[in-house]
Amino acid sequence: MSLARDMTAAKWFRIAGRYLAAVLVVLLGLRLWQLWERDPVDFHRVNAGFFGAAVLASVVAVSAYGLVWPFLLQRLGIQASSAWVALFFKSQLGKYLPGSVWQYAGRIGLVRARGVPTQAALISLVVEVAVSALAAGAVSVLVLPARWAIVVSLPLAAVVLIAGRRLATARLPLPPRLDSALVSRALHALPAAGALYLLVWVAYGAAFWLTGRALFAVSISELPRYTGVFALSWLAGLVAVFAPGGIGVREAVIVGLLGGRLGEPEAIVLAATSRIILTAVDLGAGALSLSLPRLRRRPTPSEPIDPPKPATGRLGAPR
Repeated sequence: MSLARDMTAAKWFRIAGRYLAAVLVVLLGLRLWQLWERDPVDFHRVNAGFFGAAVLASVVAVSAYGLVWPFLLQRLGIQASSAWVALFFKSQLGKYLPGSVWQYAGRIGLVRARGVPTQAALISLVVEVAVSALAAGAVSVLVLPARWAIVVSLPLAAVVLIAGRRLATARLPLPPRLDSALVSRALHALPAAGALYLLVWVAYGAAFWLTGRALFAVSISELPRYTGVFALSWLAGLVAVFAPGGIGVREAVIVGLLGGRLGEPEAIVLAATSRIILTAVDLGAGALSLSLPRLRRRPTPSEPIDPPKPATGRLGAPR
């Protein structure tokens, strides 16, 4: 009876989750429309080739960020495939709700339905947020002049790598309910995750620069600065938990950092266009993930894998 009740509850939980995700798709579509109405892009002045490249680079950047998460789960001993990036896309719809935690709560619920222990899911998300923020902070030094960026970034990268290796080999006192094996695996994954997130921010920076190039013919020499500006603005939006998806905060930082060089009206248009593109990517990827067939559930280390049963004949005797 208890098993049947749990299965029924899980079924209704999945149905409720699908309806909530569908509602979020609609809300996100309305938000995208509001952004477009407030800051429409005059496509007569846009370089179509660079704009298409900006959209493609944005898709690559968002997908790359999402793909690091299954990698982290694998490092924790979970049999997660790269196809689980669809779960990331679904949960991304929740980041536009006030509170900035719904995307993570949604992801925990989605992987729990696939047998992943809550503690493993939570640790993967803690590593994701912490390491991606550190990587964004490291990339944000590119806003500084070239010589200062080198002076600051190299020691910072050295400190991060050394600290990661020290933490991975240290025996830290842990609360009794915390799985020490999971924590150890997470610490060992830090250097590789940091390298991957650095590449992710390079991809985001390229997408942001391509957007500027499409709108205002920004020089290629500005690519490092635009990469640093986007990473710093994303970090500011992450800290501002009161702003869903960092809306408003990220744009204010972009205008503050690029207004003097690009012009304040132009910086506002660039920030708004970048937001529209990334919001459209979230909407499209989330809607596509909802329309795909349900991912095949794979057994995790927490679930025993049943041995194959021998084939039987008509009378039930093994062949």
